Amino acid sequence: MNRRRSTALVTASALLATISLSSCSTFDRNDMAAKVGDRSVSPKEVEALAATGGTAASGDALRQELTTWIRVAVLETSSGTAEPATPSTTGDLDTRLTKAIAAIGRAGAQSVYEKALAGSPLICLAAISVASIDDANTALSALQSGTSFADGARQFSTDGAKDSGGVVTDSNGNECLDPTTASINPTVLAALKDVPVGQPIAVDLDTFAAVLMLRPYDELLPESQNAIASATVTQEQLDGIVDAADIYVDPRYGRWEATSASVVTLSS
Repeated sequence: MNRRRSTALVTASALLATISLSSCSTFDRNDMAAKVGDRSVSPKEVEALAATGGTAASGDALRQELTTWIRVAVLETSSGTAEPATPSTTGDLDTRLTKAIAAIGRAGAQSVYEKALAGSPLICLAAISVASIDDANTALSALQSGTSFADGARQFSTDGAKDSGGVVTDSNGNECLDPTTASINPTVLAALKDVPVGQPIAVDLDTFAAVLMLRPYDELLPESQNAIASATVTQEQLDGIVDAADIYVDPRYGRWEATSASVVTLSS
């Protein structure tokens, strides 16, 4: 499908990468520009998506929008998240594609996440930062005696986690991080390597110490669960779904090329 996956998660923008096509001609209207299963899009609707600044869309732009619409329609149908066949904007398509990919991966997302650093594409941390390993062990004992992690953070933490209940976020407020790209202390990753999700541990981090925990899946925000679900979907899964789809393209626009998963000119 001429797409690349982000290291953090599969992004819709990668799947909707611009495809270079050849013709610049425009087309007459017809009843149907493309069809996926029982869903179709009309030339008027595609032209509205492709038009910019009141200028009629070229053949290249129309084929690009058809490619985008087809991909979204295929994945929405497969995931059971099908919405009205025609979006109002290209940005709407992007949002819907992200939602469809998350739905495809949701069934196995929790089990993959709970493999923790052994298999999860994202990790979601909680931490109680303290001055020394002795303080960390004191906080850990409180947790093991029944104190919730959030209450333990409010009681023992010496940094901002006191206010967040121990939830660790990045600079954008995301509570789940890609361990391969995020700036996570290597000692933290090493300490959590074989630790089950939901089990707190005390760790000495040289200049300070902390109680660390990989947060339980059911405590995560819905958008974080969706990000994990999206990241578990492989390119092979997506390719297989598109390859198996029943796709029709009006010959006036070109044809559907399976190898590139795109609409191309008839002469291509």
